[in-house]
Amino acid sequence: MQTHDLVSHLGVWSAGRGSLQRKLAHGLMQAIRYGALNPGIRLPSERDLAHALTISRTTVVAAYGALREGGWVESRTGSGTFVSRSGAAAVARGAAQARALAASPLLGLLAAHEAQDMVDLVLGAPLPLPGLPLDFFTLPPEEYGVLVNDRRYYALGLPALRQAIASYYVQGGLATRAEQILVTTGAQQAISLCAGLYLQRGDSALVEDPTYFGVLDAFRAAGARIGGVALDAHGVSPATLRQRIIAASSRLVYLTPTFQNPTGVLMPSAARKEAAQMAAALGVPIIDDCTLFDLALEGSPPPPIAAFAPAAPVITLGSLSKLIWPGLRIGWVRAPAPIVESLARVKSATDLGCPLLTQAIAVRLLDHIEVIRKLRRRQLKPRRDLLAALLRERLPDWKFRVASGGLFLWVKLPGGDAREFAQTALRHGVVILPGPLMSATGQHAGFVRIPFIAEPEVLRTGIQRLAAAWRDYRSGPHRPAVMVDPRLGMV
Repeated sequence: MQTHDLVSHLGVWSAGRGSLQRKLAHGLMQAIRYGALNPGIRLPSERDLAHALTISRTTVVAAYGALREGGWVESRTGSGTFVSRSGAAAVARGAAQARALAASPLLGLLAAHEAQDMVDLVLGAPLPLPGLPLDFFTLPPEEYGVLVNDRRYYALGLPALRQAIASYYVQGGLATRAEQILVTTGAQQAISLCAGLYLQRGDSALVEDPTYFGVLDAFRAAGARIGGVALDAHGVSPATLRQRIIAASSRLVYLTPTFQNPTGVLMPSAARKEAAQMAAALGVPIIDDCTLFDLALEGSPPPPIAAFAPAAPVITLGSLSKLIWPGLRIGWVRAPAPIVESLARVKSATDLGCPLLTQAIAVRLLDHIEVIRKLRRRQLKPRRDLLAALLRERLPDWKFRVASGGLFLWVKLPGGDAREFAQTALRHGVVILPGPLMSATGQHAGFVRIPFIAEPEVLRTGIQRLAAAWRDYRSGPHRPAVMVDPRLGMV
């Protein structure tokens, strides 16, 4: 296993009390227990792991020693340290069902919410909206009574919600019928359904590079070969995308053209039109992830890709998680009706439908979506500006572009490796997302993604800790500057 791959599975291992060697041993033991490290895997050398974690080699030696004593690992003279095939194997076999999840660093990142006094600058889960009436989340007694006595599953979604989502698109200029809507348990399930429908092991899929780490998890779980298409200041180049689709015989393409995650770039209308025509001409489905579409902080974004070729195999994803509340777990697919029917068949193999009460609440929320957009914009824009000001003040040699929407800043470090720096930041009490975790090919080691959704005081504390961590990191051994693609236009 590559050293940085192992590090990504350790999550927030250095948080909490205790010595570093005990915490590292525990983190490695948990990675074995939950199947991220299977029996027989060779662990990195003490020197390599110490460098990646920005800790002393002595600490790693002690952690490996504790694991050997516990029967978790074994050393072979001249070969290195391996996960044990005896004691650890029995534990790992019991975790077989968890291995698909363990292959993703997401589970480790989620642990940041459980660590005490840890500032989370990783996940893009928005805070509650001040001023949002609780009545929006309340159903009239008569409607509640009808729903709790309804024995049907509605595999494609509650009819009232499918119609409400269709109306949402019609109001935005994209002609849509209810039969073109499939309700899902968040946009992540929608991505997984698309992967299950279009990808078999060994198939080629294309994503932006960098991209949303959740799509990498979903496509890898399907066994796809994932290729990355570089971004410039306006997103992917349609001409380059066409060349890559043809050259790789790609079966599926994933784009986030509206406030791209993580860079925040906005694909112009002309490029969206080319992408739509490309999908129609080549017959290759393009996923247009619009989960950040409603988070415009300045101006209005162009319409979704599907608006430029309504009959093309363009799959538009939406969600209420980023705009309103992640706990709703309401997402959807908007696509030509035959695609929706095929995705519904895939979905029925995993669940028979989303919760009816939550879907009914989503109908009410969509009725007030313009009010909600304004409330979220009023909350996010000052926080984006605050984060930008804090970075300029505390970390003036870090470079970034202020996004016109979305939830993140894509920040270029002046040197070093973001994966190593993230380990130093952990010990200063802040969790960050290194760029390589958002790349199909492990690129962008000179970048981190920082969300601006936290409370202002949390942002101030987080950047203060990052500045201290950066001083600590840069005072260590010399780390060479990272070459960066200038097309991203960082200023």
